[in-house]
Amino acid sequence: MILLLLAYATMTYFLGTHLWGCFIAGMSFACLAPPHHAHHVWVKQTKRVTSWMIRIFFACTVAFAIPVSKLLSIDAFWKGAIMGAIPCILTKVCCAPFMGDAKWVIGWAMVGRAEFAYLIAQMAAAAGMLSQALQQPGWIGLTV
Repeated sequence: MILLLLAYATMTYFLGTHLWGCFIAGMSFACLAPPHHAHHVWVKQTKRVTSWMIRIFFACTVAFAIPVSKLLSIDAFWKGAIMGAIPCILTKVCCAPFMGDAKWVIGWAMVGRAEFAYLIAQMAAAAGMLSQALQQPGWIGLTV
């Protein structure tokens, strides 16, 4: 599993981002029999390390890239509230009716995946893909 993760992450790193490779590696083992066998093996092998590494990863990449003083402005609050309510919550919950019996569980579960969007925004800011106007206070407040 780890070798495939490293191989896919390395290949997709040269194509744009290593995150696609990590996702593809995880999906490669998602349907192994018996059900969820790969997940149980992965959790058993990496449980303690993963819980701490996730905290360190997001603290060092996303949390340090967003100044708290810029997030506490009125302008950032109202724009964030609009962006959070409509594209971040409403769209995910509204797609749920097409998911069968677990429609509301799936819709609300997708709402909690925003930390990945912050990582992508931080990577875009670091790569110079966001204009300075988008990095000003009241927008996403990313500085690199």
